[in-house]
Amino acid sequence: MINLKAIILLILVFQFHWVKSNNFSLNCIETSRDSNLIDFVSLNRVPSTDTLFKVAKEFIGNRAHLFVAIKIEESGNDYHYSWLSTTHFNLCGMRFPRNRKTYAIGKTNTNYAIYRNWFECLLDFKIYMEMIEKSYIEKFKKTPTDIQLIEFMSSRFNHFAKWKTDMLSILKTVKRKYQ
Repeated sequence: MINLKAIILLILVFQFHWVKSNNFSLNCIETSRDSNLIDFVSLNRVPSTDTLFKVAKEFIGNRAHLFVAIKIEESGNDYHYSWLSTTHFNLCGMRFPRNRKTYAIGKTNTNYAIYRNWFECLLDFKIYMEMIEKSYIEKFKKTPTDIQLIEFMSSRFNHFAKWKTDMLSILKTVKRKYQ
């Protein structure tokens, strides 16, 4: 019979190794190699939009504006956050995926993804956007702009016409703010 203590120890060692190999702890992450950005940010509290943009720029790259725009539309602007974002760290209204790699650890009874922290939501958004961008390129044979991605996503991510209109407006504002 397998020793229960040995199994628990193996799980803890695996978790420690996984966290260490992904270069973040459960309490804080080093967000940049450039000390002018941010040294440490708490993962247990949703940061300001400015901070999210800086982290997204570092980890998502050219889709950082889109991430911040969707975050504002789906969970609110600075310190006016939705229940889903503060309780389950789901900043972008992401649904739990059926068949793609994810950082989500579970789902709500309405199928929204649940994350350990906001940073894992950001990383999951990156995976999702890579999949959407790949689909766009396969269909149109060109790299999409953020506006083209919003139009392409509007039937998949959120089918309400108001979402698309709001997103185009918010994206314009975000790009102007974070040039």
